[in-house]
Amino acid sequence: MENGIMKICYLLEINNIHSQRWIKYFAGLGHEILVLSDSLPEKTIPRVKIVRPEMNLVTKILAFKIHPKPYGYYSFKWIPYRKEVARFKPDIVHAMEALSNGLTLALCGNYPKILSPWGNDIFHDPFQSRIAHFLVKSGLKAASIVSTNHPTLGDYLFKTFNIPKEKVQCFSWGIDLKIFHPRKQTEAGEMRKYLKIPEQAPVVMSNRTLSEYWGTREIISAIPQVIKEVPDAHFIIIRGSGKERFYQEMVSYVERHGAGKNVRFINEMISPEKMSALLNLSDIFISVPYTDLLSISVLEGLACGAIPVVSSLEAYKNRIQEGENGFYVPIKNSSAIVEKVVYILKNLEMRNKIRERNWDIIQKNDDWEKCAPQMVSVYEKALELYTKTRKG
Repeated sequence: MENGIMKICYLLEINNIHSQRWIKYFAGLGHEILVLSDSLPEKTIPRVKIVRPEMNLVTKILAFKIHPKPYGYYSFKWIPYRKEVARFKPDIVHAMEALSNGLTLALCGNYPKILSPWGNDIFHDPFQSRIAHFLVKSGLKAASIVSTNHPTLGDYLFKTFNIPKEKVQCFSWGIDLKIFHPRKQTEAGEMRKYLKIPEQAPVVMSNRTLSEYWGTREIISAIPQVIKEVPDAHFIIIRGSGKERFYQEMVSYVERHGAGKNVRFINEMISPEKMSALLNLSDIFISVPYTDLLSISVLEGLACGAIPVVSSLEAYKNRIQEGENGFYVPIKNSSAIVEKVVYILKNLEMRNKIRERNWDIIQKNDDWEKCAPQMVSVYEKALELYTKTRKG
């Protein structure tokens, strides 16, 4: 590291917009950035070098012969990745997502290492197979610091993986308040017209990836029952990176149950600006994954003024209080979603009060410009720990 400028190597999925925020932030500070990703970017990122390391044919055949998909790739990708890391000679290696990049982080060489779990990679994936557990635990053990936005994750990682609590550094990653705020009524009105939603119809939005794990089946199952109680209610369902087969199954379910006229599926990747307009349009947003950290998607919904209906998860408890500024439902409980959504739709006069309260909470705790510098401190701490270890 020269003149305070770090060489930072990221192991991540380059087309994830949340990952891109960190890349752009540190590139903007003048640091030298190398991104190693399993895919190539849809758009170039200024001042950032992006490489997709490729396994040779022999390694690829060996990988998928030994382990089933996707574990074979995750178990052997470290070989080409390690070569790229060694060529770059970074000051910091930062991996995002523990299943796909955990073992690669562990075997990429001797550097200060940061691991940022996303949620399902530590709550769900490790218990699907012994291979997955090994991949995740390898990354957690190898990391100098586990950086997360879940305030009590240290207890879970210690209990589940025997990871020392002092390795876990927690802070909100925040959201861009220039984009996500409750003052986009013009944009919301334009979005209502574009989606052909009647002027006075209340709107309920699912702003998470369309998949089983994110509770989409329970949300879709609730729609016909909600419409029976509130016939003019309309739903916006975001597909995101959800699989085509599941997407078609959910569309078919809505049509079979006569709810098609009240549902708008958005089958495209959504820009932050468009997501903000949709959340401003929505009276309610639903986020009911089976596990989660302090989700950026939830923070965005709170900032834009929609009333939250969320899974009863520990990660949300320091932002949302039942009945005060949002509502909780048990995991995998479609009936509870119906109950809470119908209650809110029949009492929408509370929205203005909740909007103001949640905007105050977000401004105080989750402003990206105030939160982002804390990652600089994480990197500095990792460098300090690494230096002490080498001297010792």
